[in-house]
Amino acid sequence: MQRISKINRELKRIVTKVIKFPNFMCEYLFLNFIYDKMISTKKIVHEGIKPIVGEMAIYLVYATNGLQKSHHDMLMQLDIENITPIIVSNLPLSTRDLNLLSEKSALVIERPNVGYDFGGYRDAILHLAPDLSKLDRLYVLNDSVWMIGGSQSWFEQVRLSDCDFVGATTHYGVNRVDPREFRNLQWEFTTKHTNFHYASYALAINKNILCDKRFINFWSTLLISNNKKRTVKRGEIGLSKWVKKNGFSHCATSRDCKLDKEIKALDNKELNDLAHQLIIKEDESLMMQLALVLQSDYNTDLGREERIQIILTAVSRQATGYVMPYFNKSKCNFPFIKKSPLRLSRSGAELTLELLKNFDNDIGQHAYSEALEIFAKRDDA
Repeated sequence: MQRISKINRELKRIVTKVIKFPNFMCEYLFLNFIYDKMISTKKIVHEGIKPIVGEMAIYLVYATNGLQKSHHDMLMQLDIENITPIIVSNLPLSTRDLNLLSEKSALVIERPNVGYDFGGYRDAILHLAPDLSKLDRLYVLNDSVWMIGGSQSWFEQVRLSDCDFVGATTHYGVNRVDPREFRNLQWEFTTKHTNFHYASYALAINKNILCDKRFINFWSTLLISNNKKRTVKRGEIGLSKWVKKNGFSHCATSRDCKLDKEIKALDNKELNDLAHQLIIKEDESLMMQLALVLQSDYNTDLGREERIQIILTAVSRQATGYVMPYFNKSKCNFPFIKKSPLRLSRSGAELTLELLKNFDNDIGQHAYSEALEIFAKRDDA
């Protein structure tokens, strides 16, 4: 019966691919040409008052209700770090927002929403091409996260890393297992996995890469897509592969390679608390296995071991930045909190709200207020 079910799933996958193939080929062959020659004519580049020099940050925003306080909080943090922003908006900006951004930025780019975040990054980097060699470092950020802050800023962590290419988090560094096989997971972190990549919500690129002409070639030939999976494959995975292939040093500020040791160092109660605080996006099988594990006594050897394994399995399937915001905040000085859980599973949304509620600084409270607005728009709110 299980074999028949597997065959049916595979047939369904093949049929779906066949149906979607014409759209895929059309996009593959023509989207870049159509965008670069036609759609991009609607792009507007506004000059800001700040110079293009030193450390700069491309900050991509998608503000459906106009700029929020959290956007201004990010700009404030960039200013404190002496980082000049280039704003890329995938939606038209109001006159008020445009004027405010022009005063705080070197450039403001309003563009059609084509190609997700990598479409926006591409426009900004190609526009910057003549000036890239002047920069000390280029950060690439987007507003899919809140940057809450901590005892040490993420930008300081990047500078201390001394790598050519730095991400906040990685994905596919460990082979994924079926949730039902979570007990068999081996935490063997490697950057050689086919789909290994650095998440694109927070990247940093230093001068060694910025002065390399191959960097611009990557972006000019990057095939943009309006399909999220293809954007991840060509953008996040593609850029990470390009960095590795060309011999640049790379690392993440999160400690994914040592995560198994850090999890095992927790005491029984901390492990149990962390297992209860995991944010699972939309993985019913994983959620089912987690629920079964949580029924066991966390003070037994079996209960402890299963909690370690289910936590690591969740991270391997969905990445640290999504799954463990409580652990990241309390143990890792990790400043980012993803917004997407507020739109996905209700339990994940509620955990995210509870975490944000407990921040006592202005940045945290601004994020919490925004999170409440996102949560209120859920169908099950």
